[in-house]
Amino acid sequence: RAHRAATPLLELQRALEHEGWVLVYEGRIYVKEDFCLHTKHPGHLFMMKEAVDLVGLPNALYAFSASTAGPRGCSELQKPLIFGINKQVGYEQCGALMPNTYFGGGNMSSWVSDSAKAAVDWVPFQNRSATAFYRGTLNKHSMPGWNDHKSCTEFAYGNYARIHAFAAARRAPDRVDAACTSDDCKHDVTCTVRCPVPPPSCVGLVEDFNSGLRVGEDVAGETVGLDTFRRHKYLLNLPGGKSGSYSKNINHLWRTEAVVLQWVAPFVEWYFPAMRDFENHVVVAQHSIETIVAALEQHPETAEAIGRAGRDIHDVFLCPRCIAGYIKTVLEEFRAHLNISTILDDPEKASAFFREHLPCNRMVEVVAPTGKARNNPDKNLDLWTRK
Repeated sequence: RAHRAATPLLELQRALEHEGWVLVYEGRIYVKEDFCLHTKHPGHLFMMKEAVDLVGLPNALYAFSASTAGPRGCSELQKPLIFGINKQVGYEQCGALMPNTYFGGGNMSSWVSDSAKAAVDWVPFQNRSATAFYRGTLNKHSMPGWNDHKSCTEFAYGNYARIHAFAAARRAPDRVDAACTSDDCKHDVTCTVRCPVPPPSCVGLVEDFNSGLRVGEDVAGETVGLDTFRRHKYLLNLPGGKSGSYSKNINHLWRTEAVVLQWVAPFVEWYFPAMRDFENHVVVAQHSIETIVAALEQHPETAEAIGRAGRDIHDVFLCPRCIAGYIKTVLEEFRAHLNISTILDDPEKASAFFREHLPCNRMVEVVAPTGKARNNPDKNLDLWTRK
């Protein structure tokens, strides 16, 4: 949705009023210190830092949200344009899109390394398993701010989709291999059902999400490595478990040259306009997944071509320099739309704005993070930030 730009000064002030903002200035990244404590924020900052190093970024000050629900409230008057990592209900949702934080955890070198590992144990398409493969968890907890009934019914599309995929695996095990990796028995020796339907917090509120599974049925499966995914022709991507929005699972699927089976859902990420049904992925749902896999098996050349086209999504949009290039482009468009370059690119005006509005005593600069900092960023702020 188009953001109605105010004056450049007012837009910058509104960004600073948001609970999370990021300043890119002269090739350096600055935030308030408490911004770094959010689970997904370090990954975003690592990605921004590496984008600066790879392609250089223009001066910008923007509001950022890592919420799985996407940006909220930014279409209201007197609110800033917010960058999010997805839009839960489609492109009409307000805000602009940044890449999600799970491409190597923001570490582009790690993302390259992961891709290289995938090439080592490459399996030709025709030699792979002919089932649609998926592993993931069920969300078992009430959503913050929602009562159990809403969490289990109105706000449970992620669980709904996953339970239906698990049901499809029961109906057609020769076509679908989908299972739950949650483990309710991990700390309970008396437990016998590792991943029951429905999730424990939803017992009494919903039964089986109309899936046909028995109440209390165990849909657990083994936890596997990424090499197992690469041995399948068809890889299923389901909405995220918490809110039915984006899932980081899809990040690594494109580079496998398997056919990505995207469960029907309204959420979008920044590169989704490049997705073409039956060209570089296939949209599936609860009543179509088995028949689609069967049809693709009847036309193996078509299936393999779709998988190869899916790889183009990775190579064109999701390589490290591709991601950095998109970030640069979207910041340039953002700057132009709000005309904030008239302040941030003028040293005197920028200096005056910073002195008057920035909480400099509570700010940190993002520096190149070490391996330890990447593993536990919230506990090692001193290794990747400086006052």
